[in-house]
Amino acid sequence: MEITRIYLSNTNKDNLFPNFDNQLTTRYVFDDPVFKAAFEAHEYEVLDIAVIKMRDFINDPERCNNSEGMFPQPKYLTGEWYLSEVLINDERTLRISARFLGTDTGKKTDYLRLEVCFFYDEEYDQFLFEQINSESL
Repeated sequence: MEITRIYLSNTNKDNLFPNFDNQLTTRYVFDDPVFKAAFEAHEYEVLDIAVIKMRDFINDPERCNNSEGMFPQPKYLTGEWYLSEVLINDERTLRISARFLGTDTGKKTDYLRLEVCFFYDEEYDQFLFEQINSESL
């Protein structure tokens, strides 16, 4: 399955948690301005890696299949996702949360959250992929 990023339309001036219903744009949380600057300098490459990891997750039949009781099930996924939160804490862990839309309720809504985690290596000024986590919504 191919995945396509969508962009929500409501400005998130109060930095609240976005969802498909409220249509708020991405929430950003940075504990340190140095980490914020590092993310901004590497944003495109980090997001490229995150997209690859998310696509691999969605297309891995061990993690995502239509078996009874399995979650997530590809038959409900639309392939559309949006960036819901970018968080980097003082432990140099970057968490990129993406919400994938599904139709399990009969209408398009939030279905799956994938969180792609990176470690920021200050010495080499790079973000290193650590893991991907999933959660039902």
